[in-house]
Amino acid sequence: MLKSVLRHSWFTAGAATIAVVASAAYYVALSEPVNCQNEEKSKSKSKNKLSGLVNEGNTCFINTTLQALASCPIFIWWIDSILTRKSSNTTDVYLGTTSSLNLTMAVINNQHQTISAHPFNTKQLIQSLEKHGWNLKSEEQDAHEFFNMLFTTIDEEINSKKSKIAKGISINELTSTTNVCQSTPSSPFRGYLASQLCCLTCGHKSVRYDAFECLSIPLPKLDVRNAFTMLNVEGLLKQFLAAETVGEVQCDNCSVENGKSVFVKQLSLGKLPQCLCLHIQRCDWTNGGQLTKRQDLVKFSEELNVGNFVYTNRLSGNFKPVPYRLRAVVEHLGMADSGHFVTFRRNVVDGRTKWFYTSDSYIRTATLEEVLKSSPYMLFYERCI
Repeated sequence: MLKSVLRHSWFTAGAATIAVVASAAYYVALSEPVNCQNEEKSKSKSKNKLSGLVNEGNTCFINTTLQALASCPIFIWWIDSILTRKSSNTTDVYLGTTSSLNLTMAVINNQHQTISAHPFNTKQLIQSLEKHGWNLKSEEQDAHEFFNMLFTTIDEEINSKKSKIAKGISINELTSTTNVCQSTPSSPFRGYLASQLCCLTCGHKSVRYDAFECLSIPLPKLDVRNAFTMLNVEGLLKQFLAAETVGEVQCDNCSVENGKSVFVKQLSLGKLPQCLCLHIQRCDWTNGGQLTKRQDLVKFSEELNVGNFVYTNRLSGNFKPVPYRLRAVVEHLGMADSGHFVTFRRNVVDGRTKWFYTSDSYIRTATLEEVLKSSPYMLFYERCI
């Protein structure tokens, strides 16, 4: 199931400006920002039970990603804002996947005004993705791959110059007016890596910014003498963003005999996303060419401070805290070419935050201690205000 990760690399373009009107009540219920100091005051509806998702045949990778995204209020607000933003410049729009995703998020969180289903099926969302050319019928699918697939498709839809509302979306889910927005905020998962190059010959520095939706973090080289090493997320980030020496690079500022110099490359978080998604790369190849899954224990906490990795903090030397709060954990159970995805996620119940374990249609409560003992494949954090 994780095998296809090694064969794909996904990049998404910036979000543009297209939208249709959706449920205002859903917008109000789920657009409240996260406050690390006082999250318990979040309001919730009387209906608090989460909805599970039907496994349509090896679709646990879809279900686990949807449950994780549904735990992020800022992401839900963004999806809803795409569908509600108004503009005087109106055209037909096609937002099939975006609309299906919005509907699914509402039902999962039991925030939909008319639909209450447990479990809920994702056929409409899957069909909308297949209309964009994605093949979701393969047995070798992956949650991280689906995450990037989903964001690529949303970008395609909101960047579409002329599109139409998907036929599969019920007219009851939308108002009769279709509007196009002038400006749609970029994805809350959209951040930018700052890549600084410093010439060791003349000291000239240059910075390039590369967009990301999810940071895919490699594990350190496997120690065959100790296959079950203990790691932590902060250490993995430090290793991922550590300085490295790069040779044979053309320097535009100095002249050397062969025209190329040695540079130091330093990665930092240039622009912070509102929602931070971390993917732990657990697939590895043995010297014999066999694909394996790394079982390293990766410790993580409920709050993640990325202040030490922020580009402006490093420039100023003022490493002020930048805290994120954990919203969901995606865990893969099994081996590299088979297994099952499950999710631990937050939800507000009777005004209080609780953790839940979701596995397709099965849902139960969980403790924070249980969550922190899980083996993370993907981590979803939301920035504290």
